[in-house]
Amino acid sequence: MKSPGLNLTMGQTRMAAKSNSLIRRYAKLQKLHDEIMRPIKNKGRQCVHTVIAKKKYDKTFRQIVSVENEDAKFIYAQT
Repeated sequence: MKSPGLNLTMGQTRMAAKSNSLIRRYAKLQKLHDEIMRPIKNKGRQCVHTVIAKKKYDKTFRQIVSVENEDAKFIYAQT
């Protein structure tokens, strides 16, 4: 089955959508990493924003791994 207006199969469309999602998630992961690695400002104590960024980093990383695993299952199921 073809998607309207494009010369892509539904599987290729699905992978393109996931790829776009992954690009956004990797960008978010990098932004959170930069926030976590920012220098300490207040006498060696951890900032609340750093802890929140770490929790979001872990969640985003799990989401990326989940999508990558689904992509791998889809790709290797085709062969």
